[in-house]
This record gives sequence, C-alpha cells and structure tokens, in this order.
Amino acid sequence: MEQFRQLLTDLECISLQDISEIPEDLQHEIAEQIEQLQDKLKRLNESSCSVK
Repeated sequence: MEQFRQLLTDLECISLQDISEIPEDLQHEIAEQIEQLQDKLKRLNESSCSVK
C-alpha cells in the first residue's frame, strides 16, 4: 500500500506547468487521466485505512 500512497503523493505534485510541457493535443487527456487516477488512489487509501 505504501507504493500506492507514494504514487498519489507524486501525482499530486504534477503541476499545470508540467502538463504544459507535453504535446498540446494530449494535455487535456493526460490531465483528466491523472485526476481520475488520483481519485481512485484516494478511495483506495481511504478504504484501506478503514479496514485497519
């Protein structure tokens, strides 16, 4: 689980500046996918905390 928490922390550090450095036609899609993955990792983290 620690790797998932670290991944979430790393994803939260990605800025709009970082996203602006990728090809423009992919920016929206990548930003959306990052946001969805963050949401899923947050839910996973919350569910694992409630199980303990």
